[in-house]
Amino acid sequence: DILAVFDAVIEQYHMTEILRDEAFHFDGMKDMVKGAIARNDVKKDGFLDWNEYMALMMEARSTWLLALFNKYDLNNDGEIDQSEMDKIVAKMNESGNTTMAKDMRERFDSMLANFDANGDGMISLTEFTEAIKSLKVK
Repeated sequence: DILAVFDAVIEQYHMTEILRDEAFHFDGMKDMVKGAIARNDVKKDGFLDWNEYMALMMEARSTWLLALFNKYDLNNDGEIDQSEMDKIVAKMNESGNTTMAKDMRERFDSMLANFDANGDGMISLTEFTEAIKSLKVK
């Protein structure tokens, strides 16, 4: 049947595109990891000793925290405020992730209550970092 063959070709094309995108992201990630290792290989011997490894882990954690913070700092002003969180929660609700939206709102409200050191109603990167450090893994 010609339609079945056509569907198979289309499906194969989509899979090829998905794999090409994944390979691009993997190559970018691989380059990023190589760069991080090179920056932390102080002795330039191609290996990481314990101190170099720990420096790499600290860099990775800082990079992850900054990326996570920037994901929620929609206007890039260096702070997450109520209007930004309202937009994030609304988008989650619109996409059907109501449980996740409720959880996100509760976490943000908890951050404000417990980590808004200067009481301005916004979460700075420093406050965000302190809040994330305090989270318990379930």
